[in-house]
Order: sequence, then C-alpha cells, then structure tokens
Amino acid sequence: MTYQFLELDESFEEQLLRLASRTNTGSDLFYVDRSPHFFRLSDEFGMTKHFGLFRENELIGCVAVSQQQRVIDGTCERVFYLNDLRLHPDYHRTFAYYRLAENLLSFYRNEDTVKWMFSTVLDSNTNKSSMIKGNQLLPGGVEIGKTTHIGVPMFMNYRKHKQKSYNEHLSVIEIDGEEAWQVYQKRMTFKSFAPCDKDLFMKENGVFLVIRNDRKEDLAVCKLVDQSDARKLRLSDKLPIAFKLVNFLCRGVVCPPLPDKGDLFRHGYMAYFMAKENPLRYRDEFIAYIQKTYKHRFTYLFYGASAEDSQRYRSNLLTIKLSSTTYAYGDIPISLAMDFHELTLI
Repeated sequence: MTYQFLELDESFEEQLLRLASRTNTGSDLFYVDRSPHFFRLSDEFGMTKHFGLFRENELIGCVAVSQQQRVIDGTCERVFYLNDLRLHPDYHRTFAYYRLAENLLSFYRNEDTVKWMFSTVLDSNTNKSSMIKGNQLLPGGVEIGKTTHIGVPMFMNYRKHKQKSYNEHLSVIEIDGEEAWQVYQKRMTFKSFAPCDKDLFMKENGVFLVIRNDRKEDLAVCKLVDQSDARKLRLSDKLPIAFKLVNFLCRGVVCPPLPDKGDLFRHGYMAYFMAKENPLRYRDEFIAYIQKTYKHRFTYLFYGASAEDSQRYRSNLLTIKLSSTTYAYGDIPISLAMDFHELTLI
C-alpha cells in the first residue's frame, strides 16, 4: 500500500469528523462527537498540530501534538502531548498505524527542541499495547503515572468522607479567572506535572471556585468545566433497563436524565483542583457545592485522582470509575513524575 502523510488544517475538518465518527478512543459505551468543529477541542489542549495519513485520497488515520506548559521539578516547562490518535477500523490489521507513527516521529526528529512527548491512554482501549510497546522502528512508552476517572452522580445526595472535627467554617465562593489563577499559581509548583499555562486555565469554558475560611484565607481552588462545546459524549447503545431507576431519581431532583442511544451525556469536570492541605476534605466541599448549585446542568461530575486516592473514595453502585495510564516517549527527563491528574486535558 502507498500512504501519504500530511499536516492538516481546517480545510480537512469534514474528513476528520467522518473519521472520528468511525473510531473510538477506548470506551464502547460512549463515543466522542466532535461536531460541528473538530479543532475546537485542540484549542483547549494548547497550540496543536494535526497530521493525517491518506490512502488513495481518503483520510484513514490522524494524530495530533499539542504544546503545553507543565510543572517539572518545580519549574514550568514546555512539553508536547501526543493525542487524538485515530485509525479507520478497516486498517487496524495493516501497516497504517506504523506508517502514521513513523512519519510523525520523522517530522519531530527534525525539530531540535522536541526531545520527548507524552500520551494518556484509557486502560480499556483495545489498541493500547500497539501504542506503547515499541519496536525496531518506534520507541516504547515508559509509564509515568496512572489516573482514576471518578464520576459522581449529581442525582444522589453526596456523602462526604468522615473526617475529624474542624472548628473553622468553610465557604465555597465563585470568583473570576484572574483571582482564581493567583490562588492556583501559588501552589501549582508543588505538584509535579500540574498544568501551568494561564491561557488554558482562563479558557471561557467553566466557573472558578475557591474555598475560604472565616479568616478569608484561600484554602483550595478548582474550575467547574463544561467541555460540551468542544466534545460531546453520546451513548453508543441503549442502557440496561436497571438504569431507568437513575432517570427516576433525576426527575425527582431536576437533574438531566441519562441519555438514550445517540443522545448527549451531560457531565462536567472538577478541573485544576489545588488545595493547601486536607485535599480530600476540600474536594468533598467542592463536590457538595457543585451538586447543590449545578445539578440542573449535569448528570455526573468527573474528577481525576491518583490510584492511591481513588482507593479512599467511598463509591456506590452508580459511581462511574475508569482508569488511564500516562506514558512518556523519547529522551525523558530524569526528574519526570506525575502527581497531578487533570481530566480536561486528556
């Protein structure tokens, strides 16, 4: 087979949308709808280059590389995120994937400033092994961290963790982006791999929240994000009949119901969470506030946690839990670690 590798611009958007409709990124229950603007999600990832693999003028594969700012060894550094890897199902058992990856590698080897990249793969992705194992042509991935994706139902009263008694009263307050950035910025350098790009942080896709005590001290910050303008999760098939109970509960609390096949799954993200101390306590405070104030917008609220933290989460039968692994490729910094788990940038 003869393949053609090209850098893509917005003139290829319709072909990218068609390819996206034929592929998934690891989940059989939902598919990602990128219409009407395929490139809008890339804007939320950072400055991004898109590449495509063609066979007889048909786009059969694509991949993107986004430039971000992340904290490495206490310093905000430029990094490159490998994402949006897709291959048409008719070409899964061909050399198409290797041609796509090989051409991408050749392209960036000519960029002297790009020494390494990272990617995050859902652990349920059936193509995971081919993406990370490496071979004589392509480097293998080195695991740098795991993330648990936890979905908290907004239609059930959120039960906070039992914690020791505190004397101080806490308030969750909505603030503007500049004020939130000042709170976030003070603590981000203590979290390895935390995003540190102000432009991405300030995107107009959410609401900024802060927790303050009676002394007006800022103890924690987060951003409630709705990414439905950039990517929509739609149900691939009908849910089991048992989930009708969920919709009964949703009607009782004026919460969006679970979708029918092809419909939008309404969910939000608790993003950019940073706490001075007692992160479990403050995370619970944010979740309880979001449920009380924004349950009319979302059926579920998602956040990212380390594998260790996720074990301490009190789940129930209606909690959604997924997992992903982040890998690095190339000349990886010795001090590279991952202590921050941000779902909106996956």
